[in-house]
Amino acid sequence: MSDTQTQNKYFAYVRKSTEGEERQALSIESQRDKVIEQFPHLEIVDTLEERHSAFKPYNRPAFEDMIRRIKKGEANGIIAWHPDRLSRNEIDASTLTYLVRTDVIKDLKFGSYNFDNSPEGIMMLQLALSQSQYFSSKLGKDVKRGLQKKIQMGWRPGLAPEGYLNIIAQQQGLKEIKIDKKRFFLLRRAIDKFLTGAYTAMEVLNILNNEWGYKTVKRRKLGGNELSKSTWYKILTNPFYAGVVVFNGVETKGKHKPMITISEYNRIQELLGLHGAKRRPKEKNFIYSGIFKCGNCGCSITAEHKTKFIRSKKKVKDYSYYHCTRKKKNNPCKEGSIEEKNLESQIKKNLKKLKMHPKFLEWALEYLDGQKGRERVEEKQIKDNKEMEAKELEKQISALTMMRAKDLLSDEEYLSEKKKLQDKAKKLTEKEEDKLTGDELIELTKENFVFSAYALKEFETGGKEGKREVLAKLGSNHEIIDRNPCISIYKWLLPIYESMESYNAEMARLEPKETPINTTQKEAYASLRLRWHGW
Repeated sequence: MSDTQTQNKYFAYVRKSTEGEERQALSIESQRDKVIEQFPHLEIVDTLEERHSAFKPYNRPAFEDMIRRIKKGEANGIIAWHPDRLSRNEIDASTLTYLVRTDVIKDLKFGSYNFDNSPEGIMMLQLALSQSQYFSSKLGKDVKRGLQKKIQMGWRPGLAPEGYLNIIAQQQGLKEIKIDKKRFFLLRRAIDKFLTGAYTAMEVLNILNNEWGYKTVKRRKLGGNELSKSTWYKILTNPFYAGVVVFNGVETKGKHKPMITISEYNRIQELLGLHGAKRRPKEKNFIYSGIFKCGNCGCSITAEHKTKFIRSKKKVKDYSYYHCTRKKKNNPCKEGSIEEKNLESQIKKNLKKLKMHPKFLEWALEYLDGQKGRERVEEKQIKDNKEMEAKELEKQISALTMMRAKDLLSDEEYLSEKKKLQDKAKKLTEKEEDKLTGDELIELTKENFVFSAYALKEFETGGKEGKREVLAKLGSNHEIIDRNPCISIYKWLLPIYESMESYNAEMARLEPKETPINTTQKEAYASLRLRWHGW
């Protein structure tokens, strides 16, 4: 190749972007100086500068212009600091290697990499370009993984908003968010004034800047000025100040100290709405929406969220309530609304009827486990009986055929009797695929007892999905009638639902308190256990 270098013309290509790993690359000026220093004897037609990332194709106008000009014949070589300056994606890499292989590009020169225009050299070039693409892709995933980890830990990525500061923690590379003591409490005081409802957002901002002398924090030679209108509205509408980190549409509880409560945040959004703010709070995710229907007219039950500011106590009360959608215009519905806490209270009353003393659950599971062997024996006996009956039917059909052959039966009598016998045989040999085996039925019954014992606890401690799952397992036809939830309890839970309170009351009377249990109580206790097993 040295023999043809004097015939080649080169484009010098220098690139540096501000993304991730590119910040560590040589500056454009340094790359240009290195090119001139290392290749002073080569004919450089033009030096092309690029300030875009090479990770995505069709994103670099200077690179595309260079390839176009090479195809026109203005030059037949490229000089760059390293192959990763030319490409970090598969499409641009294939373009370069194809032009080299087809002799459109006759030579490549690099300041930190040796290239030889031979099959082996082209293969090594492809490896170098692939390695650059892999490094960029892996680094991008690592960065995203790091951001996701930081969010999971409760920290907001990026620059801390007004009123907070980024503080480097003991853990290397992790920046925590702490309050800015010079501004945090002043902003909180301004929000308190806005929460009274006596001031508009702009009136509070005027007080904050002109009367209290608020100045923003200086960051990168910026700041130190009055709080702007846009920043003030960002403070009022950003859930970060209520302790919630929102990243890519996902909400996470933050580890930073909240400036306001969720209730205060909702109140602020209402006040902004009253003053014509376009931004509205996110719609509340109601627990029981889509589950209940109106028992009077059959329409769906919808939900609403309201907040009320109590001036005397300077507190915000928020509540959710459910009511009929009243979509049937020809059938006016008079069903009233029910507040969510009252709805939950009445659901809990129903679930309390299922709650059983731990001893009853223990006895039930013990009894059911003891039935497994018996069920298997009974199932085998039933199977054996069916097989015997099937053989007997085969004998009867055979005898029937002999009678017909001896002309002891007419055709009609023979066919009628044969069909009856065949129908019986068919019923015996039919596969009962949908029928549960004894052991499967026992396991399902055990699950129902466990659900009954812990349904109330699961409802009280579970989130939205937990509560909805309990209601789904409890029964069907969920309705609200006269402001009361009405649920058709499943038939397999109904005996427990109707009898459990009396059993629990009897157990409470028999349990020893301070004095040891006497003989009469022992006998009553044993009797209760037998009755429970029998029931």
